[in-house]
Amino acid sequence: MKRFVKGLAATAVTFMAIQANAVQVTYTFRVNSSGPSIYPCNAGLLTENPYQGDKAICYTADTHEVCDPDCVGVDCQGKDNGKPGPELPGPGNPHPHSAAMELFTGGHHGPPGGGGHQPPRKNVCECTTEYGRKNGNYLHATYTPWGENNDPHKDVISGQGNQFAKLFNDEVTPYKNVLQTLAFNLGSELYTAKYFVDICYRGSQIDYGTINTGWNILAETAVTDFGFAPQGQGYSKLSDLEMKAYVICTNQNKTCEHGNCNEYDTAIDGAQVAQFNNAFLDYLGQGKFHYSDKSNWQPAKGSFTQLIDNKNEDLGNHAAAKFCKVRYVYSETNGLDKHKAKHRKWQKHGANICTHTKIEMASMGECSNCGGGHHH
Repeated sequence: MKRFVKGLAATAVTFMAIQANAVQVTYTFRVNSSGPSIYPCNAGLLTENPYQGDKAICYTADTHEVCDPDCVGVDCQGKDNGKPGPELPGPGNPHPHSAAMELFTGGHHGPPGGGGHQPPRKNVCECTTEYGRKNGNYLHATYTPWGENNDPHKDVISGQGNQFAKLFNDEVTPYKNVLQTLAFNLGSELYTAKYFVDICYRGSQIDYGTINTGWNILAETAVTDFGFAPQGQGYSKLSDLEMKAYVICTNQNKTCEHGNCNEYDTAIDGAQVAQFNNAFLDYLGQGKFHYSDKSNWQPAKGSFTQLIDNKNEDLGNHAAAKFCKVRYVYSETNGLDKHKAKHRKWQKHGANICTHTKIEMASMGECSNCGGGHHH
């Protein structure tokens, strides 16, 4: 019996020795996932008015020749001709002209078969007005909070001078909203409106603090006229529309190491997102950069015009884009030139404007100077 027990004990020892040579491990790792998002997010409108007084930019209603708004008398000869009243029959004027005759003859006078010529229809002199140049423009937009589905909308009356009125007045709120529809409704007397649309970009929340990244940023736009187009010249030519784009971004902070980030989304606040100041230049702050001077004013065209085309750019200290904002600005310049300014045409006309924006990580590489190197 003792021998049997001793044998059992020996067997147990052998069994335990075999178990001691086996190992196992439990290992947990993490997957961080966050993709970029890009969407239209804000719009603004202003109406410039460089002229003073009530009677400015005066033309005959039919020929669009410059005319004197201060004419008097039936024939509208005007005070500059020394004829303050209607011409009456007399020895020196046997053929008085009438306003009705001017209206139907287009201002061509004289005996049958040719002869005298006077400026056409001075009695129909159309001028802009002080308030008519300022008023009449507004934008209408619908939008939804980013990531939600409802349909708020807003009408915004144009700003004046050099101050845009915006759908969202601050620079942070737009990142939280997505534009659905947008229309600029322009009814001022001259082509002097200026308007913009913003495209917001939320970069991936993945940590690229130890990676060198290069970025492509493309901003291009096309303008297709519709409606009234005298002599084939539609809205973009009548208004002498010009286009320019600006871009500004914030860079990622090195907030987490080796992908060990928290689960919470980055805050959408003034310390994080890229903001323009009123001059559309860099909203000065740490870790921000801009390309506002990389784009010149370009005339509007029906085909895509590249306003910004930066390839494999280093966004500063090899950083990745965190939040970006691309602003497309369109300016009616015709009404700013007193010598060629046209009155805004009554017939309905306008344009469909298309923007195309691309912000992408173009390259990835090892970081050679990342402020501290690798941690073990």
